Amino acid sequence: MKFVLNRRYRGRRFVLVLVSRPDRPRPRALAPSFVAAAAALYGLRRVGRRSGVTTAEASEALPGDELVADARWTSTRAITIEASPERVWPWIVQMGFPSHRAGWYTPNWLDRLTFGIKQRSSDRIVPALQHLEAGDRVPDSDNQTVFFTVEAVEPPHVLVLHSTRHLIKPIKTIDFSWAFVIRELPQGRSRLTIRARANYTPHQALPFVELVIGPADYVNAGAMLRGIKQRAENISRTSPTLRADLDVPAHTDSSSPCTAAP
Repeated sequence: MKFVLNRRYRGRRFVLVLVSRPDRPRPRALAPSFVAAAAALYGLRRVGRRSGVTTAEASEALPGDELVADARWTSTRAITIEASPERVWPWIVQMGFPSHRAGWYTPNWLDRLTFGIKQRSSDRIVPALQHLEAGDRVPDSDNQTVFFTVEAVEPPHVLVLHSTRHLIKPIKTIDFSWAFVIRELPQGRSRLTIRARANYTPHQALPFVELVIGPADYVNAGAMLRGIKQRAENISRTSPTLRADLDVPAHTDSSSPCTAAP
C-alpha cells in the first residue's frame, strides 16, 4: 500500500510518501514437527538400547560389563522362559555361526535378509557343542574370520563373549562384549537377559549406531530371545524320558569345534 502527499507551502513543495509492507505469509508452525521428530528419535534410541526389561534391569550391573567399561552404546533385553536354567543353558552354550555351531536361533528368513546366512539354527541340543572354556573362540562367520572369544562361562547361569572383529562400515574399530545371564525364578522358570556393550571409532559413527545398529539389535536380539524361549520350553514340555536323553552335563569330554584363542 502506498500513500503520497504532495503539497506546496510558502513557495516550497513538500512530498510525503508512506509505504506499508505487504502482508507476508506467516511461516507454518514448526514446533509440532520438531516435537514429533524428537519423539520419534527418542523412541528409536530407546528400543535400540532396551526391550523387555524394567528400568532396574536395564541399569543393573551384569557379568561382563567391566570388559567395555566406558561403553558408548549398550543394550539390555530380557525374556521370561517357562523352563529352569538347566534347561535353558544347553541352548546358550552351543550358540555360534550355524555352519560351525548351533546358530543364533533367529528365523532363517531374517538371517538371509540381514547377513545372507543360508544355514538354519539347530532345533536340537548337540552334545558335541556343550563344552566351552574361557579363551575358546565362537565363530560368527563361515570362514571364521569373525568370532567371539569366551571371557567367562559359569554353567548354567553366565556366558560372556568378547569381540573386536565385528566391523560394519562406517565403524573402523570396535570393542564389543555380549553377556547372556540366566537367573532362576520360582516355579521352575528362568529370566534370560542379554547385555551388549560397545566402544567404537570413529565417533562420527554415532548416528549410524543409534539409528541403524540399535534398531537392528532390537530385531535380532528379540528374535534370538524368542527362539531360545521356544526351544527351551518345547523341550521342557516333552516326556521326562526324552528330556533326560537331551540333557547334557555342563562339561563333557566331547571335542568342540571351538578353537582356543592364542
